[in-house]
Amino acid sequence: MEAIAFRDEPLGLHHELLEELRRSHDEMVAALSGGQRVYGVNTGLGYLAGTDLRGVELGRHQRNLLLGRAVGSPPYLPAGEARALLAVRLINLCSGYAGVTPELCRFLVDRLNDGYVPAVPRGGAGSAGEVIPLSHAFQTFIGVGHVLDADGGVKDAALALAERGVAPYEPVAKEGIALLAGCPGEISLAIARRRTVAVLSRQLLAGAACSIDALRAPLGIYGERGDRLHADPVLFGTLLRLRAALRGSAEERFGMQAPVSFRVAPQVLAHVERAITRFTEDIDRAVGSVTDSPAFVDGSFVATGAFHEVELAAGFDTLSLALIRAAELSGQRVHRLLDSRFSGLPDQLTPNPGPSCGLIVVQKRVVGTLNELRRLATPASVGSTDTSLGQEDAMTFAFEAAEKLRRVEELVRDVLACELLVARQAWALRGTETPAGLVEVAGRLTEAVAPVEEDRPLGTDLSRLVGMLERGQFGETLGQRNGRTESVR
Repeated sequence: MEAIAFRDEPLGLHHELLEELRRSHDEMVAALSGGQRVYGVNTGLGYLAGTDLRGVELGRHQRNLLLGRAVGSPPYLPAGEARALLAVRLINLCSGYAGVTPELCRFLVDRLNDGYVPAVPRGGAGSAGEVIPLSHAFQTFIGVGHVLDADGGVKDAALALAERGVAPYEPVAKEGIALLAGCPGEISLAIARRRTVAVLSRQLLAGAACSIDALRAPLGIYGERGDRLHADPVLFGTLLRLRAALRGSAEERFGMQAPVSFRVAPQVLAHVERAITRFTEDIDRAVGSVTDSPAFVDGSFVATGAFHEVELAAGFDTLSLALIRAAELSGQRVHRLLDSRFSGLPDQLTPNPGPSCGLIVVQKRVVGTLNELRRLATPASVGSTDTSLGQEDAMTFAFEAAEKLRRVEELVRDVLACELLVARQAWALRGTETPAGLVEVAGRLTEAVAPVEEDRPLGTDLSRLVGMLERGQFGETLGQRNGRTESVR
């Protein structure tokens, strides 16, 4: 899934799968010919589900489903996330339970392979399912709406199809509702957020390790003798990685006991890892499930509630809270490093306290960022209300929860950049060797940011570090480089 969505890997459909899709569609059409009322196929949607459609109305219905529900606006999902939506939708369609034609699946595969990326709104999905974002995604198949352009803008879908020499797709029986039903958008956003949060988790561990070493915090609390006290394999793994990062740290420590924000860093980081693991398990279940309603099973139409993927929606909120908690500790460590009582270094990490303010204002930036993070701690996946005149009265708000998590990630990177900058300055003032396990991180910090010997604007330095974090640096390698330690000066 990630290879298709984020690395543009091409894909194809096996001929046996196409034959099975044809058989399923033919059975579905035969079942419809018996006059059975099927939601969204020969009836209206939502409150209008009791309205039967006949004749010309029935013929236009599947196309019309993709038009009137497209009420969203920019900003749009990034290209990789929109491609993930198409890929998740393809999995559902290829299950055979959607009753669609092999032609629709081929059309979808061709659009993935030729870089046709729908412009899908990132927010405003206040429906029981995902009809707003999905109508934006799949109306582009019929030449309506917009797709993302290579330069980051948008272009008309009809023009983009014409440039490819492709005629707009004409949906047949049940294909409009099959494209709109379920929750492929939520699943695709979960896949995307899991990828970035997993990277951020490793970066947070790197930041904590840098602060622990820079403070010269006592290391016994992270030692092997305490491992037998934890009936927690996730915490054990976190401690192993932290010990590896701190390998070679100076034996001389400052103070008998570090502040709590240093001592409980493994527990908070393990909580983030556990949340990611649970989220990954929920994604796996969701990808393997059919979220269409109605689905076509053994010759009959079956209504389900699978479009209400509450596990993933709540998971976005769980990850947000775990990251916010980690950022709070990161912010506390920043302040402690600036205090000579805890670090043994000059106050505010300046060689010339008084005439120079040092890095104290960096901590004030952290305070402002944490203020926004705490306001984002309110769950986004709660707050159901009525739509469709009361017919739809429960929502997951998954798109909103995912967008909140996206913003949380941005702010956590900001706090982490501040922690890395402050740790880098503490190392410079100590003038001692960096532990072998942090040589890679320290080397990148040294190359990116000069030591603060006199007051200077630090916004550019922090922006540079944020950019490096966004690109996945710091944390992908926590270990020795070329068998040496290096001095950070």
